[in-house]
Amino acid sequence: MVDTTSLFLHVLAAIGMVGGGIVQVLAGTRLRGAGTGAAIGQWARFTRSAGTLIAASAVVSLLTGGHLAGAVWGGDAGGFANPFITLGVVGLVVLAPIGPMVGGARLRELGQAGEELGDGQASAALVADARAPGVWGPVHSLVGVGVGLVALMVYKPGWVVGTLVLIVTFGVGWVAGSMVAARAAR
Repeated sequence: MVDTTSLFLHVLAAIGMVGGGIVQVLAGTRLRGAGTGAAIGQWARFTRSAGTLIAASAVVSLLTGGHLAGAVWGGDAGGFANPFITLGVVGLVVLAPIGPMVGGARLRELGQAGEELGDGQASAALVADARAPGVWGPVHSLVGVGVGLVALMVYKPGWVVGTLVLIVTFGVGWVAGSMVAARAAR
């Protein structure tokens, strides 16, 4: 029962990470289209608010994944010697935080600048900042990492393929976010 509940929570955490990332991506559409300071501030705050779901999901994923690594995949099964387990931890601890740290910091700055401006028309510089690939590449990378982590859980690849899965999904997310932002800037 404990292992099944842990697996359920682990899968639910993966859904939370990907879902929170998708909320940020979708809210980004509104943020990039905002024309007033108040709207930029509102959408920047909303976009960042999904970070709580993402962070909580990452913690639950680490806790339940740690339990599963020992209880289900430990012993003769190898525990952390399994590439998908170790790479999953690396993806959660190293790659997943990049989006929130880089993109989240820029969203915080956008939110503050928008709130200071209020209902007034946003300057061209503020609108350009809201559409910058440097914001949206990192934000979208989190969705890519989430998809990569799910792929690791499902396919359980070896070291090389697992590493490539994480790097490619992270990179595809980053590039997709940068392309969306570049298109919005035109």
